[in-house]
Amino acid sequence: MDVKQESSGQIPTELGRIKSRDLMTDPYGTLAKVRESSPAYPIENNGYRMWAITRYEDVRKVLADPTVLRDLVAHRHAINSHCLIKEQQRAHLPHGSRRSFFDRDGEHHHRLRALVGNVFSPAKLAELRPRSQRLADELTNALPVGEPVDLAADLARPMAGTIICELLGIPTTEVNLLATQVTEMITSPIISEIEKAAQELHTFSKDLLALKRREPGNDLCTTLMHLHDQGQLTEDELTSTYVLVLVGGMGPSIAIGNGAFTLLNNPEELAKLLADPSLFEQAVDELVRYESNFRFVPPRYTSAPIEVGGVSIPAGELLLISPAAANRDPDFFDDPDIFDVNRSTKGHLGFGHGAHRCLGAQLGKIETATALRTLFQRYPRTELLLPPEEIQWRPGKFVRRLQALPVILKD
Repeated sequence: MDVKQESSGQIPTELGRIKSRDLMTDPYGTLAKVRESSPAYPIENNGYRMWAITRYEDVRKVLADPTVLRDLVAHRHAINSHCLIKEQQRAHLPHGSRRSFFDRDGEHHHRLRALVGNVFSPAKLAELRPRSQRLADELTNALPVGEPVDLAADLARPMAGTIICELLGIPTTEVNLLATQVTEMITSPIISEIEKAAQELHTFSKDLLALKRREPGNDLCTTLMHLHDQGQLTEDELTSTYVLVLVGGMGPSIAIGNGAFTLLNNPEELAKLLADPSLFEQAVDELVRYESNFRFVPPRYTSAPIEVGGVSIPAGELLLISPAAANRDPDFFDDPDIFDVNRSTKGHLGFGHGAHRCLGAQLGKIETATALRTLFQRYPRTELLLPPEEIQWRPGKFVRRLQALPVILKD
């Protein structure tokens, strides 16, 4: 990782690489090397020049900087002419598919985010707690005892998928298909798979719009459709928001799987939670600090020059920001590589920071805590079927997601 350090705002003459394989086999060791190398490490990623930002204070600062933008579509021509290095490694997503609040800035971001905010209001979350518990009970009761079980496929994905499908008004028969498409789009290292899954999800959102016109319901899809008809959002914004909420709603499946794996590898910490089950929900913050869903968040764009840890980055550059590296930064967290359910996680970046902080963070915490508490209270002596080092993770740089989590349930 020896790259000539640029600190004067000039374009770097040499670019490093962060290999997906290294992020799978030793993610936090790899990120630590980047963090120690430079506060802003210039790399080539997915065919583009980007700057990897990995130190806690820098990550937090950049995530809150209003001049660092999410809307890459609005600036695509400048980015492609300035930062694109290898055209053949660039994924081409459906036209109009990135117009949700996740991919917007300023007033457009605030306007679109406000349209779905009620879904995550305290009153709505109070309704969803008992539903989450009933679903966790149903899924846990259906798990076979004494034979191999994949907790990722049989608990984590249906838990998150069912909740988000019910919120959106999607038939729950689509859960497995949608979970597969979401997984391919956000984790696959193969461009053709990313493009195919993104197109399928975009097409699904348009089909869903047609369905809701025929069969409106008491759900978020119908509500957003009515807002579209009133002129409050365009069709691209509508279909993009459907996809965003669906993809975001599957996020707890990652935290549930990663959380179960982490607890099985830390039996003393699991024992503390079982001794006081009320601690499970606050423990989710430590779980997503210790094993962050995202190694990196999707790239952002510098609309003005910025300084990161003494390194000057010009306007017009792409930033690759790592919450996972920031959450393991020893300059902010003591003994960050130790999982501790009693740790103060104040300030962790597992749910992001700034204007784009995860809107569904509290719902995700409820789902994750409920699934893990229900599972381990019922089967406290559950064991991994394989040694931890043999558990497989999905490839790719961005998402830290288990391929499968095979266990034997024991009460």
